[in-house]
Amino acid sequence: MARKRTPSGQSLVARRKASIRLRIGNKLAGEDLLDKAIEQYERAAELDGHNADVRVALADAYFAAEMPVKAYQAYKKALAISPRHAEGHLCLGEFFLAMGRPRPALIAMTRAVECDPGRAYYAYRLGALHWAVGDGPRAVHYMARAVALAPEDAFYHFKLANLHYARGDYQDAAAEYESALRCSPLDEYYHLRLAMTYKRQQRDRLALLMFERAVMLRPQSGAHRYLLARHLDDMGDGDRAIYHYRLAGDLDEYDRDYVRRMSERHGPVEAEA
Repeated sequence: MARKRTPSGQSLVARRKASIRLRIGNKLAGEDLLDKAIEQYERAAELDGHNADVRVALADAYFAAEMPVKAYQAYKKALAISPRHAEGHLCLGEFFLAMGRPRPALIAMTRAVECDPGRAYYAYRLGALHWAVGDGPRAVHYMARAVALAPEDAFYHFKLANLHYARGDYQDAAAEYESALRCSPLDEYYHLRLAMTYKRQQRDRLALLMFERAVMLRPQSGAHRYLLARHLDDMGDGDRAIYHYRLAGDLDEYDRDYVRRMSERHGPVEAEA
């Protein structure tokens, strides 16, 4: 009896074998065994030449193994097989971006969002890329779309807040940091970012509360306590400022750089992807 075949001409047995090879390849790639992963993906592609997922995985592995020409060819093959393969478009966009070609990256990532408009991560990546090329309004538009698609995810609120902050829109930034904290109330970094935003708005008492909460959540951080001390100093509370300066002690180079970045008045602070 002849094997049952799909409309594409691939036997079901071959497709199953390709699926197994794909899973094995993914496991090997996750363990950074790229050569072995590529062998599995290539074999899967031979078994099922119409599987776009296999081609995207193969392209990713080629790219990770520093074979950009093969990676590009595999991405294009995947999209020839399935023109609306959203992940394929996104990965091609990431490929272009890594190769220093932001304009074709924008085209590819825009296509990914068009093909899968309900995926928050795709909207976020497109927003981050628009920010990287200097298009603030579109960056905010797509980051806000990510927030709308995943309103319970603190990460997207945080990233949108960073964009607002970098653009000087402190009211909107504060609202998004507050939303991030509602989603993830134990993240001390969100407290610090909100504190710095309140400072920009001259809401010193609220800023103090956020600094104090950050220190309470991570009392061993000299940098957090230094920021609290400096805010107390700015408020004219010298005695409490000195107390926290002493507890902060001498900051190392990493902490000093952290304090500097947290205190910048202009430009993005963790706004990029």
